[in-house]
Amino acid sequence: MKPHVILNCAMSLDGVIGRGKRRIKLSNHKDMVRMHKLRATVDAILIGIGTILVDNPKLTLKYAKGKNPLRVVVDSRARTPLSSKVLRGESETMIFVSGRASKERVEKLSEKAKVIVCGRGRHVDLKLMVRKLAALGLRRIMLEGGGHLNRSMIEEDLVDEMNITVVSRFLGEGTHITEGRILRENEFKLKKITRLDDQVVLTYRRK
Repeated sequence: MKPHVILNCAMSLDGVIGRGKRRIKLSNHKDMVRMHKLRATVDAILIGIGTILVDNPKLTLKYAKGKNPLRVVVDSRARTPLSSKVLRGESETMIFVSGRASKERVEKLSEKAKVIVCGRGRHVDLKLMVRKLAALGLRRIMLEGGGHLNRSMIEEDLVDEMNITVVSRFLGEGTHITEGRILRENEFKLKKITRLDDQVVLTYRRK
């Protein structure tokens, strides 16, 4: 059985979620509270290595009560810095790497997190990763990915629900909600619109 994967992100009116290597804050306080309450309902939070390198998040609960979810990182080349906040002890961390990741880097990361080789190619096999997470008993996963991971998860038909916060500003250049061309058609149904002051949250579910 596949876990229920919820993509959650905030974007500008022109679809930008980030500014390259510079961290930006888009969600207002009410949206941050909503996001943390959602975190409290899932078994794991899934992010990509790009988010680690730019934002260095802790991925723990701040505006909600409950148990911190498992932190899952897609890091094909095992580039996660050993000083990353996700490697601190607030919650367990699992890092998925490809079969071509440096053995030396994998060994170092294994001292601070559970590292799983997933796929023989250059990139982590996302479908296999999701099956492995399901086998561990995970039923709800929150995807807080960057544009590349979002695109790959959608293209592989691994996203079941989306909560997209639209911020009332244009940002111009930057990382978009999906980076690169989606080659496979996907269709979602709008289920709910929630207004949070000058921002709106669009909730979609797969048809």
